[in-house]
Amino acid sequence: VGHVALQAETEGGRTELLRGTNSFSARIARIAKSLNDTCKDGKPLEFDFSDVDERHCPSCGKLLPEVGSFCRACMEKRKILARIWHYVKPYWRRLVLIMTCTISVALLSLVAPYLIKILTDDVLLADGGARLLLLLVLVLVAVRSGSLLIGIIGGRLLAWFNAQVVRDVRLDFFQAVQGLCLRRYDKTQTGALVSRLTHDTQHLSLLFRIFGQNIVPGILQLVGICGMLFYLNWQLALIVLVPAPLVMVLTKKFYRIVRRYYSRVGQRQARMSARAIDSISGIRVVKAFAQEPSEMLTFQGQNERLCQATGLAGTMDATYFPIIGFLISFGSFLVWYFGGLRVIRDSGEMTVGSLLAYLAYLGMFYHPLQMFTRMGGMINRAIASAQRLFEITDADQEVYNAPDAKPVKSVAGAIRFEDVHFGYVIDKPVLKGMTMDVRPGEMIGLVGRSGVGKTTITNLLCRFYDIDDGSILLDGTDLRDLKLRDLRRHIGIVPQESYLFNATIAENIAYANPEATQEDVFRAAAAANAHGFIMRLPDGYDTRTGERGAALSGGERQRIAIARAILCDPRILILDEATSSVDTETEELIQEALRNLVKNRTTFAIAHRLSTLKRADRLLVIEDGKVAEFGTHEELMEKKGTFYNLVQLQSRLSAIKAVDG
Repeated sequence: VGHVALQAETEGGRTELLRGTNSFSARIARIAKSLNDTCKDGKPLEFDFSDVDERHCPSCGKLLPEVGSFCRACMEKRKILARIWHYVKPYWRRLVLIMTCTISVALLSLVAPYLIKILTDDVLLADGGARLLLLLVLVLVAVRSGSLLIGIIGGRLLAWFNAQVVRDVRLDFFQAVQGLCLRRYDKTQTGALVSRLTHDTQHLSLLFRIFGQNIVPGILQLVGICGMLFYLNWQLALIVLVPAPLVMVLTKKFYRIVRRYYSRVGQRQARMSARAIDSISGIRVVKAFAQEPSEMLTFQGQNERLCQATGLAGTMDATYFPIIGFLISFGSFLVWYFGGLRVIRDSGEMTVGSLLAYLAYLGMFYHPLQMFTRMGGMINRAIASAQRLFEITDADQEVYNAPDAKPVKSVAGAIRFEDVHFGYVIDKPVLKGMTMDVRPGEMIGLVGRSGVGKTTITNLLCRFYDIDDGSILLDGTDLRDLKLRDLRRHIGIVPQESYLFNATIAENIAYANPEATQEDVFRAAAAANAHGFIMRLPDGYDTRTGERGAALSGGERQRIAIARAILCDPRILILDEATSSVDTETEELIQEALRNLVKNRTTFAIAHRLSTLKRADRLLVIEDGKVAEFGTHEELMEKKGTFYNLVQLQSRLSAIKAVDG
């Protein structure tokens, strides 16, 4: 259990060469592939592990959250912040206005304590008169009012700036998700992607608010307050800074510890969200098998693990911040004592007004420091969220228009597979040297057991995946040399499980061709024998299908999917169990429509009910990832090989079902 072995086939049988844990399976598969290539084609022996997805960080060796993801311990914050600046740069004018407001508020905040000094020494203690008192109070009101007004303007500008930058990040992320290679989708949970689009963009939004409302104003305040503290009394200023080194050392040590806790919170939150989305999406299956208690138990376990991680991180915060707050405020005790001594001695070193102003500045000085200690964890989480977003935007994208790719203006439909090898997982090949020729306009029925590669052939034809070896030619040109979008515009697909968007029936049919007219939609629906049942619905073509088409039956969803494929008028048609979800009467209607549809179109039809493939021009029988038989229905029946045996088996099963009733 949990191991993989490398075996060599020799004349004497199989010989085991080495064995390792499953973590080495991808590397051992590369070794096996290189050895096979050397034995078969005489290629030089070389082992390329550059694109093997590792579960451990290559730098520090720590376990990664998921295969191919980034390591939070080795996260380079400067590079991430530089990438964030790329999104900020287009709005630099608004950023300048925000910074101007921030600097103005910071400068105005320094005026009020100094006015308190004048008010105390020159008015209250020196009997400066009611007129001077009124003037100073009015100036104080003006300063506070101006600070409030400028702060509101800056806050409003920051709100729009924040929303626009996060909008751009979210848009780029969604565009990257749309362009992801299907190999990446195969190893990434849908819920995890949704979590990044929602939670991580919210954390990134928090980062901008922290910098705009807390970090930048706090730094400016600290610089200005330090200047005023030294101006009023440089000896006391030095005393105030005594706790600062200790606070910095403790803060640095703390965040090394707490970062791990908050990283664990993020991971467990993503897993819980992914599991919840998966369960909610499959709620019909859950209810069908009465597995609500099991799903609840699974979610409860993940929720409990998230609770534990959140609680541990919270207890660290609750322990650390009071201690740091006490150390920071310790300086105020020193100021009261030494500053009070200077006032009591009446030596002229410090007046009562200066002491009060000093204490006011001191309160303002410690507030940003306390805030900085709290902001560190939030900034780390926001930067980690940005890295999670950039991880997807940097992931392998489908190359729709390579520089040397050729446009596809017209397609005849001649297809050739030349010694095609492919596997979704590198050590588990599905196709092992597939070779076949398909003539233009020919209908090919794909036959074989489940998992032999029938759907894989159609996936490769659409270039959802790129082959590992060999080539696939369309009208004599390798698919990899064609523009991807042009290629797919000439292919129509009716998948085994038809997916409908939560929109109207007309919108779902027109999805393949948004420029189609209403008449085009009607004709496509009629060709798929869907027009009749659509018109019997209360809102006809304006009926909403519900999420994943839940408002319609399986056969109705399938016919709408067929109409969608018809509307794009493809030269190549792929029918993956297109009639699997319909009754016998509806199947006959669809088959009649398909007979007209497949004329002059190269068609690949997959069906487990072999009777539905009688009208195919030729049948391709696949076994163990290779072509077992290829010919017409009559030729394969006369041959009495694999296809004949499958037909006989299905006939016996049908007879048994008929007897059972």
